[in-house]
Amino acid sequence: MGGSTESGTGRPKASLTFAAADGVSFATQPRKRRHGGGVAHLFGGYAFVLPALVLVAAVIYYAIWYDGVVSFSHWSGLTPTRTPAGWSNFRRAWHDPTLRAAIVHTVEFGIVTVPLQALFGFSLACLLTARVRLSALYRAIIFIPSVLAPAVIAPMARYFLAPDGWLDEALRFVGLTRFATGWLGNPHTALWALAAVNVWEWTGFSFMLYLAALTLIDRNLYEAARVDGASAWTTMWRIAFPLARPTHTALAILGTISTLKLFDIIYLTTVGGPGTVSEVFSTYIYRQDIARFDVGYAAALSVILLVIALTVTILQLSIYRRLDRN
Repeated sequence: MGGSTESGTGRPKASLTFAAADGVSFATQPRKRRHGGGVAHLFGGYAFVLPALVLVAAVIYYAIWYDGVVSFSHWSGLTPTRTPAGWSNFRRAWHDPTLRAAIVHTVEFGIVTVPLQALFGFSLACLLTARVRLSALYRAIIFIPSVLAPAVIAPMARYFLAPDGWLDEALRFVGLTRFATGWLGNPHTALWALAAVNVWEWTGFSFMLYLAALTLIDRNLYEAARVDGASAWTTMWRIAFPLARPTHTALAILGTISTLKLFDIIYLTTVGGPGTVSEVFSTYIYRQDIARFDVGYAAALSVILLVIALTVTILQLSIYRRLDRN
């Protein structure tokens, strides 16, 4: 193998010459990076993403834009033309007492349901990460409510919480007749009864996320804690709970968004009643849009709901990022 140097520099040239036994030489050149495809190479990846982007833009972003346009008009949704309304729909929302009550109900619902779903899900996940007989069966039983359709859960809730339903019958059977009431028909208990149904429905979802998070924790940490004499309770709250922080964050954000768009279980059980005691933001929008044909006002309420959801989500993300840095 022989080589040569560049004149005046003393550095070897890029090409090397290999001499074969029969005197034939082979020259090797530096391998050039291939830039095949031209435009296809540059835009090939985008071609795969483009259909999804078009679908999202057509179904979601266009709908949001059109909703914003309609919010500045008076329209029943039945006529081909709309009447310009300026900011009147938003001013009306500012002075709407029923809307304020619906927002309060939504906030109360979220404050109760989101932490309870996470707490029950985390506790059950901690119990079933240990070696328990029939743990697979227990996991399936806990997760089943999360995959049931609201159209299935709503009749079950009505039968269970009716004045002569299963819950009241059970209370009378054990001698607690004074606690038996029409849970969904009582203005003082309707919202909280629905919150309990929601917690039962979505605890299984939180449970599965926590179960996945806890299985990723190094078992040596648990063994070291046991060697140091830590109890199961201490191990759960001092090791498992802090290390599951990303799951706490995800469930808090998902739970908040789910609460803001809560509709199905409320509408299929109480339709916001009795009166408006269980009215939430989404059911109020539906009532304005479908029942009263006030599409312009409903669009304005939808814009307000979107702004609230974005603001709350951004605040949550900023808070959790700051906590992670600390």
